[in-house]
Amino acid sequence: MRDPKLPNGYVITKLGPLAASLLGSRDETAVLLSYRYEGKIYPISIFFLGGDEEILFCHSTLLLDSYAGNNEIVPRLRKAAQEFFSKDAEALLGSLEPTWTNVPLRGQSDRRILWNMKPSVKIAVDLFLETLGEIPEIPLFPSVYSYNNPYVENLMEVSLPDLKAGDGVPVLGTGAGLEAACIVLKYDICVDATDINPISAPNTVARAGLIEVDSLVHAWVSDGFNEVRGTYDAILFQAPLATEEALPKDPNRYDFGGKLLREVLAALPSHLNSGGRMYLMSRPDLSPYFSTKGLGSRVRRYFEAKSSMAIHEIWLEKPSVWSP
Repeated sequence: MRDPKLPNGYVITKLGPLAASLLGSRDETAVLLSYRYEGKIYPISIFFLGGDEEILFCHSTLLLDSYAGNNEIVPRLRKAAQEFFSKDAEALLGSLEPTWTNVPLRGQSDRRILWNMKPSVKIAVDLFLETLGEIPEIPLFPSVYSYNNPYVENLMEVSLPDLKAGDGVPVLGTGAGLEAACIVLKYDICVDATDINPISAPNTVARAGLIEVDSLVHAWVSDGFNEVRGTYDAILFQAPLATEEALPKDPNRYDFGGKLLREVLAALPSHLNSGGRMYLMSRPDLSPYFSTKGLGSRVRRYFEAKSSMAIHEIWLEKPSVWSP
């Protein structure tokens, strides 16, 4: 979020063990280097230690792709990156992560873990052309799930036309931040965006900043509703699919047995305003996962991805419908 009172300078954010695991860090540590300029924070690079036998100092080069076309900020960020890398090895490592200072490094690797991609999802393309006059390239940080897929497309096509100005809206499982950006562009409303993947939050902020709507997007890390305190008029959620397999290194896409899905549905009543609803991307039959009385639902759309999927609309029933 923009705060013009803060001084210009480097911002170093420790991403945590989950992000480090997704990157293949050898010591459960990864850090994001950003630069604050006139109150806005611009991600520059992600750093971690990799390698099996030989320890490599691994860094990405995010800024060249992320901010292409911004003639004012790109030179400033490039200069900031050059100055940061001009430090001697000990000072550079110590400023990023003190535990790296005495690590016996055997090499360095510049890993291009950001790429740009123009959205092909029709509803987003039409909205960008209408509001911006062009289709911008969207930066994707490492491990952030691509937005050009049938999950996002169907969720947006069903939910976006139902929203209205003045709605309070969060996007759970924000991924690359496409849904949040489109909601802001269409309705000029504030959007909360969360994801279990710690890299999705800075990606969402970078995405919003690219089209200059970052002041209306608040992004943070949350596993379902765990770190969400507000109530809302409409909630968009790309739910874990209650999979029959577990993959510990990728918990944001493998919800073994539907544990998180059950938790989200159980907590839903405390996060909906009167008349509010959730748009949920999941498997067609949700009946095994409902444990809370008073929720009504209907399938708004069936579609095929890797398996049969559906977009559900879920709301609170009036008490007379379910009270004993």
